[in-house]
Amino acid sequence: MIRLTEAQIRWFRLRRSGLVKPFDGVLTEAVTTAVSTLAGIQAQILPAAAISLWNRTTGLTYARFEEMLFTERSLVKLWGQRQTLHLYTSREWALIHAAMPLEVAWQELRAVKSGVDHAQYQQLVADLAELLRQRGIMGRSDLRDSDLDVHGDLFSAWGGIFRDLVYRGHACHAGRDGSEGLFAHRDYWLPDLKWVPPNAEAANIELVWRFLHAYGPATVQDIGYWRGRNLSDIRRWLKALGEGVVELDAAGTPMLALLSDLEAMAETPPEREAWPIRLLYRFEPLLLGHREKSWLIDMAYYKRVWRPAGHIEGVVLEHGRIVGTWRYDRSDSGIGVTVELFEEWCGERLTETVSHYATQLAHFFGLPLSALEMKRA
Repeated sequence: MIRLTEAQIRWFRLRRSGLVKPFDGVLTEAVTTAVSTLAGIQAQILPAAAISLWNRTTGLTYARFEEMLFTERSLVKLWGQRQTLHLYTSREWALIHAAMPLEVAWQELRAVKSGVDHAQYQQLVADLAELLRQRGIMGRSDLRDSDLDVHGDLFSAWGGIFRDLVYRGHACHAGRDGSEGLFAHRDYWLPDLKWVPPNAEAANIELVWRFLHAYGPATVQDIGYWRGRNLSDIRRWLKALGEGVVELDAAGTPMLALLSDLEAMAETPPEREAWPIRLLYRFEPLLLGHREKSWLIDMAYYKRVWRPAGHIEGVVLEHGRIVGTWRYDRSDSGIGVTVELFEEWCGERLTETVSHYATQLAHFFGLPLSALEMKRA
């Protein structure tokens, strides 16, 4: 059995994630390659998703990111794995739609609990999909003003019944009007998009392959955690990949990897000083890829990163390990960055990297750096 060290595993995952060398190509191509390779970028907080892509490409600004999402529409914002908001490439919308489980939405359950039967709810969804197709873009206010009889529980600020339209492939997020989220019909938002979803099994097998390619080696439990799916499904999809998936010893733990990735995984990592120091922001994809976190962090500090209610802090990564957390504050005067390290740190390299990163982050948002504070947590 092939045996990998912890350093080899971390080095491989960082490289595949685009955190050692940025993704190649002109900017739009690099961004969409990053999104496709990682099979989605979590976008519960949209600026956090933008920073995840900025960390993996060269030359991206927040204004350019919004242009790609809302004007060029090469990216699309949908509810995806783990029932959370993600960015995907628009050309892969049909693939992502096909891979999502077909289950009763919580909106439907709430409607039924309020006295709407299933048939009425299904008809309401169909009517709303048609109304959205006719209008192109709608928000909650438009829905309230329409002739549709929609129960109050379906107007949630989290999307309400529009969320169901997104899961069914009819709609995507279309930005905001003030504090109100807008949704666009697929035919309006991407009129030239070829909508030919593959069958669900083929779509899920493809996503399992992508996961192993970007986040491997991994356990079955890791894949289930990343997808939010049961392990029997994961094992079936892995079996479908056949001899392309092999088992190896990952620092003492049996894990799975793609046969085609073994040579890259076996490469000897460079000396510690040659590893990049990275500041990764909230809901960072690398932090969401594996159920077991000890490869990333001393577990004594786990709760400083993975917070209650599913919140995940921004982190400082050194030698592929988390050594602190960070946040930024945005105001008219500029960007303020606060870094909290788990232990005392006097290294000049880390200090210089953080200072440079903070300045570049402010530039990313088109603002000056107004403050930078480094302290021990």
